[in-house]
Amino acid sequence: MKINIDQIYGVWYSYVNEYVYMQLYLLSHVRRVIVVKNIFKWLDINFEPICMAVLFYAITGLVTLQVILRFVFATGFSWGEEVARFMFVWLMYFSIAYATRNQRHIRVAFVIQKFGDRGHKLFMILGDIIFLAFSVFVFLSSIRVCQSVIKYQDMAVTINVSLNIVYGAGVVGFLLIIIRLVQSVIWKVRKFGETMDIFENYAGVYSGAETVCFFPKQQAAADADVSREEK
Repeated sequence: MKINIDQIYGVWYSYVNEYVYMQLYLLSHVRRVIVVKNIFKWLDINFEPICMAVLFYAITGLVTLQVILRFVFATGFSWGEEVARFMFVWLMYFSIAYATRNQRHIRVAFVIQKFGDRGHKLFMILGDIIFLAFSVFVFLSSIRVCQSVIKYQDMAVTINVSLNIVYGAGVVGFLLIIIRLVQSVIWKVRKFGETMDIFENYAGVYSGAETVCFFPKQQAAADADVSREEK
């Protein structure tokens, strides 16, 4: 039997070429997954703070300008106050979601602390589940409100836009709250055997809350230390 060197080389080359192609494809896929994962991690830490900062400075700037125009130039925007109120509503919902992520809502733990660490942890998980059920109910109710606004074509007073520009804040806000509560429950279940500080994750110290993109690093570290001292 005569061996065809060229044929063997061709088969070998095709296999090697296919193998290299698959390795490069897998590598590029892994890189895309890593990039997407990093994007979601960045958004997990920075989304609400950025929205809150933008809205806060927008409200401050608009109200300040409105005051100057009114008391200095005897004029002003007819829509200024209404737009500022709308932005404040959005700011409030983003703030609630951010406080939920970082376990900063006010709570009275005097009674449940009497049950020891295990009982305390179980009550905290139960509280998150009850809050989650409430948030789902309000989220669905907010959707119905928005549907009603669309049906009856309710409009803002001073600007020609649908009132869903403000009622939509409830939908987006409670959706974020639901996501944050699910994250909180998963965190607590996974960290149930850890110390109370790690389990509770007060102020988001163990989930990157001090690494918000526009926080000065020294100030973020100081805030984290203050949060631990508050505990």
